[in-house]
Amino acid sequence: MATEQARSIHNSADDMAFRLHCLNRDMFAMSMLKYRDFQGYLVTGQHSGTHWIKWMLSHALAHRYDVPPPKYFNNAAMESNDLIGHPKHARKYPNLPRIASTHSIPPYALSSKLVNSLLKTPPYALVVRDIRDVLVSNYEKWKHKYNVTFSEYVAGDPRGDRFYCDAWWYIRFLNRWGDVAARFPQKVMVQRYEDFAADRIAGLRNIARHFALDLPEASLQAGANAGAKDFMEAHHDPRIEQRALRHDGVGDTVYSDADMALLQSILKKHLKHDFGYDYFQVPYVQKARKSG
Repeated sequence: MATEQARSIHNSADDMAFRLHCLNRDMFAMSMLKYRDFQGYLVTGQHSGTHWIKWMLSHALAHRYDVPPPKYFNNAAMESNDLIGHPKHARKYPNLPRIASTHSIPPYALSSKLVNSLLKTPPYALVVRDIRDVLVSNYEKWKHKYNVTFSEYVAGDPRGDRFYCDAWWYIRFLNRWGDVAARFPQKVMVQRYEDFAADRIAGLRNIARHFALDLPEASLQAGANAGAKDFMEAHHDPRIEQRALRHDGVGDTVYSDADMALLQSILKKHLKHDFGYDYFQVPYVQKARKSG
């Protein structure tokens, strides 16, 4: 009884900490409203294909406008931002469509019809991914820095201090963008990473259509071709040790039954928008993972 009571108190404390964290961050983080002068905003959850999709779209634009494509795909390499960059980055080619890339979580104000009527906000292409795969990918990338077991990482930090990305961060991301997409479906186009992976050209075509980009099929094909992993591996910035490309989640991280039950309990309590992943209806089948 004492153990159950202590667990209940702990869960309640986590819930309150998460609510306060969301209120603080999502009320006052206004960068999405500060930087608005774009033809389109590519918004991706962490570990949801950011490097890959940005690289492909950059190659499609380079093909269309006959400019050199980025030298490297790594976000940490400034060359990767030649055509699509962080909202703060200066424009290298002023005559090209201005596209920004971000992981940002929108403030509550972006859900306001009044704010959107007063401010000219750009169209958003939102890419989401199965949160269960996101956690494995993030843990594999940062486990030596986190220095915790996968089970402890799955529990996460509702205060947002311990991990670059965990279940609580992704819930915030999905909930806030889900609210904006539900209120402004013409402004926010949602694509799932898994669908993009199944048909790269269709994914790029959807983004081009949403951003009103003049990209013919040859340019879309050039972009999709650049998304091949072997081609991207050849364009890794040698100055950057961290490898952004992962082959089917390289590593040995797997969920235990207890891990999955814990994650599902967190999602069931806090997730408002599941974007069609049916987290509680369809059993999760984890991909076989290579050891090298």
